[in-house]
Amino acid sequence: MRGRIFIVALMLGAISPYEGAHAQLSPQSVLGGITRPFRQMFGHFGHYPRYYRHRAESRGAAAASPSQSSAVTGSRLGSAGAPAWPTAYEDVVGFTLWPDDYALRLRGRGFDVIADTITGRFELPRVSARIATTGSAVTDAPSNNGCGGEPVSDSQESWPSGRIEQILQLSDAQHDALEKMQTAVTESANSLKADCLTAATSPSDRLKTLIQKIWAVRDAAISVQSPVKNFYDALTETQKNSFISRQPVSNPPSNQKTADNGMNQQYQVCAAQNVERAERLIKEIEMRIRPSKDQAAGLENLHKTSSDMAKLLIASCAQPIPADPLARLDAAADRLTALNYAATTVQIAFDDFYGRLKNDQKARFESLAR
Repeated sequence: MRGRIFIVALMLGAISPYEGAHAQLSPQSVLGGITRPFRQMFGHFGHYPRYYRHRAESRGAAAASPSQSSAVTGSRLGSAGAPAWPTAYEDVVGFTLWPDDYALRLRGRGFDVIADTITGRFELPRVSARIATTGSAVTDAPSNNGCGGEPVSDSQESWPSGRIEQILQLSDAQHDALEKMQTAVTESANSLKADCLTAATSPSDRLKTLIQKIWAVRDAAISVQSPVKNFYDALTETQKNSFISRQPVSNPPSNQKTADNGMNQQYQVCAAQNVERAERLIKEIEMRIRPSKDQAAGLENLHKTSSDMAKLLIASCAQPIPADPLARLDAAADRLTALNYAATTVQIAFDDFYGRLKNDQKARFESLAR
């Protein structure tokens, strides 16, 4: 345990306290340094097998119109992610192709995912219950195991390729490359949905499920790197410009004088959201649980750990959005790696605190979800 704490302390030391430390914070080096050991440790393991399924040539006509496609509310791939972040995989793919639409969706998720997982404030995916003999729909019932439900439908299968086909005039070779990319995206989404985990009933179990799901989404993102690259390489320079970010996102200012006036608004929103959500989680736990003196030390340790991890997750929000889709895909994978590291670290502190609670306190803890 001491060795683990020492390692965490070394990593957090590279961050420096958030308050008054913008000058020392280099988001690229901080996030890269944190995620690099995990990328090397886990590598590109467990890639989902791919299949090739021919789709109807009329898929593009059935796709949503450009105006509908650019409105990123709802989910185009179903619940392919963690229970507290069901659109995680769509947000990764969307950020890779259309960062102007999806940057806030991807980078806007951070410590809130961890906090919502601990409190249980999320809706489980819903699956359609049908009568086998008649095929008629009976009801939509919540899934009790956190699975994403039915596979990607034909209409969902038109994303992201349907939007691309409406934006670009593609040659036959480019169509083939797009078809393979779509197949890889669909297969990964279906694999995420099929990766059903045991129903998580306690906060500790929910955190374990989150950690496994975020790694699965990260691995799914890695599995589409090659088809995304092949499609992008097949485009002309003019076509590639359709996937260039028009959203200016820069690093936070290098000194405090300009920080008050020039800090990027997106960075400010991300920073405030992460830190505020960590603070609110601890306050809610304290008010609901009313820890004893013996339990207070555990809660204080959870408080410090949550605050440190919230600050860690701020780092990627400050990075410029890469111009290249492959670089954006790598950046999204790094974001997932950082989130998973934060969730794993918080789980250690949380389990220590939760293990000290009495049964009646644990029962009150579960009421946080309501």
